[in-house]
Amino acid sequence: MLKVGIIGFGKMGRKHLESFKRIPGVSICGIFDASPGKIQEAGLKTCPDYKHLIKECDVICIATPTDTHKQYILEAIAVGRPVFVEKPLCRTVEEAEEVMQAVKKYKAKVMVGHVVRYFNQYAAIKKAIADGCVGKPAVARITRCSKFPKASNNWFNSREKSGGVILDLMIHDIDFLIWCFGDVERVYAKDIGREKIPNMDYALAVIRFKNGVIAHLEASWALSGGFRARVEVAGTEGLVNYDSRHPASLKVEHSDGNVIRENPVDENANQMEIREFVEYVLNDELPKTTLHDAYEALKVSLAALESVKSGAVVKLRRGKSE
Repeated sequence: MLKVGIIGFGKMGRKHLESFKRIPGVSICGIFDASPGKIQEAGLKTCPDYKHLIKECDVICIATPTDTHKQYILEAIAVGRPVFVEKPLCRTVEEAEEVMQAVKKYKAKVMVGHVVRYFNQYAAIKKAIADGCVGKPAVARITRCSKFPKASNNWFNSREKSGGVILDLMIHDIDFLIWCFGDVERVYAKDIGREKIPNMDYALAVIRFKNGVIAHLEASWALSGGFRARVEVAGTEGLVNYDSRHPASLKVEHSDGNVIRENPVDENANQMEIREFVEYVLNDELPKTTLHDAYEALKVSLAALESVKSGAVVKLRRGKSE
C-alpha cells in the first residue's frame, strides 16, 4: 500500500486527496495544514507536524502557498520521498534551480501539477496541430478567466506569495503553449496593478516562440462567477478552437471550408494527473509534464511579470531571461 501524505488542505489539497483516494493500492497516511480545524471538520486524520508526516509517508503531495513550495520539496526529497507539488514549481527561478539541483543530487522524483495537459480537449488541440490540421501554425489566442480565488490569509492577494494572476493562472496556458510550440523567444505583458485594486487581477501577454508563432494570452481574476477558457490556433490551412462554455465541441475549420467537429471524452483531468504521478513513482513511467517543463513554464511566467514591472519586452534565453 502506497502511503500518501498531503501538506496543505485548501482547494487543491482537497482535490488531490479525492484523486488519490480513487487509486487502488493508495492510502492517505495523514494531512498537515497550518489551520488543522479544516481537516478535522472534514473528518480526516490531522498530522500536527509536517516533518513527522514526511517521515511516515511514502510520497508527499504539496498544495500550499507558492512561496512555501521550495521548503517542503527540499525537506521531502532529502529523505527520499517522491513529491507531487501544485503548480507553479516555485515562486522564483532561483528557488526552482535550487530544487532542480537537489532533485539531481538525491535522484528524486518530483512532478508538478500542470493539469491542463490532462484535459482531453487540450490534448486534442495539440494533436490537431501536430497532425497538420491547421497547416503551419501562426497565431494563437487563449483566455482563462475566473473569480478571485479564496484562500487562508488571502495569500493570492499578495504578489510576493502568489505571483498574481500571471504566475498562478496564466501559467496554465503558458505551459500548454510551450507543449504545443516549444521554446519561447520573447514576452511582453501588462496588468492592472493589483496593489490599486485588491481581490482582482487581470493581465494580457504577447509571446513570440522561436518557431515564429505569436500567442496572445488573457488571464483574469475579475469574472463575477464561474469559470471560462478559450483556445484558438490559426495556421496556413485552417483554424482549431475550443470554448469551455461548449465543452463537448472542438471545431477544426479548414481553409477549403470543410468543418470537422470532435467530441473528446471528458475524463477527470485531476484524476488522470495523479494517476500518472503514482505510475511514475511505482513504475518509472515519465508523466506528460517533466520537471524541466515546469521550470520552463515558470521561467516564461516570471519573464511576463518582469515585463509588467519594467514596461519592456523581455527576451528569453536558456537558463534565464534577459
